[in-house]
Amino acid sequence: MAVLPNPHDLQRRLQDYRAFDEARQSEFDFLVQSCVTLNTERSTLQSDLDDERNTRRSWRKRAEEAEALVQRKFVVVLVDGDGYPFRKAFYDALATAGGSKAANELYNEVMNNLKTAEAFPNINADCDVLVNIYANKMGLARVLAACDYINHPSQIDQFFCSFTQSRSLFQFIDCGHGKERVDAKLRDTFRFYAYNAQCQRIFLACSHDNGYIAELDKYRHDMIVMPKVMLVHAAQTPSAAKAYANLPFKYTRFDKVFETTALDITSKLDTAFSGTHLSGPYVETPKAEQAVNEATPTPSRSTHSSDNNTPGLQPLTPVDVNTKNTNTSQVASPPPAAEVAKTNPPNPANGAGDTKKSIPINRFGQRIDLKLRMPSTAEMDKFEDRIYRRKLCNEHHLRDNCEAYGCRFDHDPIDANMRNTLRYKARSIPCAQGSKCRRLDCFYGHQCPWGSDNCFNPKCGFIRNGLHDIKDLEIARFVPATAATY
Repeated sequence: MAVLPNPHDLQRRLQDYRAFDEARQSEFDFLVQSCVTLNTERSTLQSDLDDERNTRRSWRKRAEEAEALVQRKFVVVLVDGDGYPFRKAFYDALATAGGSKAANELYNEVMNNLKTAEAFPNINADCDVLVNIYANKMGLARVLAACDYINHPSQIDQFFCSFTQSRSLFQFIDCGHGKERVDAKLRDTFRFYAYNAQCQRIFLACSHDNGYIAELDKYRHDMIVMPKVMLVHAAQTPSAAKAYANLPFKYTRFDKVFETTALDITSKLDTAFSGTHLSGPYVETPKAEQAVNEATPTPSRSTHSSDNNTPGLQPLTPVDVNTKNTNTSQVASPPPAAEVAKTNPPNPANGAGDTKKSIPINRFGQRIDLKLRMPSTAEMDKFEDRIYRRKLCNEHHLRDNCEAYGCRFDHDPIDANMRNTLRYKARSIPCAQGSKCRRLDCFYGHQCPWGSDNCFNPKCGFIRNGLHDIKDLEIARFVPATAATY
């Protein structure tokens, strides 16, 4: 008969079995938890892998699409049309699509330039050419008509219509009246294309004007933009030529397309538009001549009040009528006392009895312009805002005698201050009849507002009509006005 273990041994064995079972159960729990954790991590990694795969495929597709787009490369030609007039031969051929010929010649010049390896290596000569010409259309039209490029300002529409229709990527953009509108448009367009990967080259036709120097100088050390830029030189002032020579950009010339000398318009505008309605004396001159015009100082406000002299008998003092904004750095001191009119009280015995219906002249028989009140800054701003979209009719407001059928200028009523400003600005246009003019209601100028001693503009419009060297501004007598025949 077997001997049973004593109770103490049985109790110890039981405890050993229980410890083994607990250890085994703990090991099972650990293995199960490890499997769960590993499975979770695997699922996360699988999800990340799927995302990375999808992202890679998406970027690959976008890269292929971008590569396909970049394959269509192009060059841009940006032209400041106010300072880069097309050659007269194109306007002479207006009846035979002169605008189209100008566009074709410009395209050929660009393509020939691209084909020269030393100028633009590794450029596809078959790339598209996009041309934007920015200008003040009305101002440019008046300049071209004054220089006999076109017979009438309206013909500019025919020229540029032919120009834009000749090629789908060629366009003329009218920026409207305003000194900085063309500049701002061209600068912003240049910035838009500067970092465009498809744009391989940018031809900039704006080196007539120093105003673009600061913008171009920003890209002097930009290795992306600087190699793209090619300056197109044409008519330049000496100061502009010197300034652009200091820039690191390459340059070329399109002499078959653009005029090589600035248009001489200042002395021609008086006769070209003496028979038309002009809303004030503003004439948009090419920027190539602005450097010359800057030599003429911008006048300061007159120190002679009309209240201190005989009303209505002070001759014209120097005034600035070209722009709304005056550069304070150009403001000059008042003219010498010798050039301020020495007016004597009107004596009916010295000519006509009624001075309101007579013409003041000096001892040489030269007509003297009576002084006008200088408009305030607020009045000038109001005037510019009024004529921004539609010019005022001089004939209607200053003569009350507009006979033009269907006149397109503004005939709406104006107040006395607006009328004074309009008359004040019209004085900057020299009268075509010169100092012999005896028309009572003539609103043009009959002597240079600055006079020969203070005017430094060699192309001043008053020189041609002999109105520049009138120094005797003392009213000697009044003569009867004659009937208007011009």
